[in-house]
Amino acid sequence: MNSKATFTGPLVGFIFLFFSGWIFYEFIAADYFSQHFMNMPSTTATDMNYIAFGVFVEAYLISLIYSQWAKGRYNLKNGFKLGAIIGLFVGLGIKMVALGTMELMDIEASLVDAAWNVVYFGIAGSLNGWVFKALG
Repeated sequence: MNSKATFTGPLVGFIFLFFSGWIFYEFIAADYFSQHFMNMPSTTATDMNYIAFGVFVEAYLISLIYSQWAKGRYNLKNGFKLGAIIGLFVGLGIKMVALGTMELMDIEASLVDAAWNVVYFGIAGSLNGWVFKALG
């Protein structure tokens, strides 16, 4: 694996995931999700250090998995496929487990969030496809 792509893929993925997640959850869908909270405390403290670290781990793992999964066929389509699969795992799989155990959001918001995760991680995967094609 090319060291430039290994460094750049997670960096580009992190920038996209961090800022698009922030824009989506803070501005675009904030009112929607606040109307669908069930057992969520009314005021929650956020720690940007943990959020940034978690997003970096996601970006790094998408890049690492993509580099092995694509087997040299680097392109936007393959990247989106892998990202969408990861988004399905995170968005639908983990959200349904959370719904069944914690019920932080209702089923409608959980499904909307799952759909967002498929697109969100799909685009991050596409960016990795683009980076690896250009640098790999």
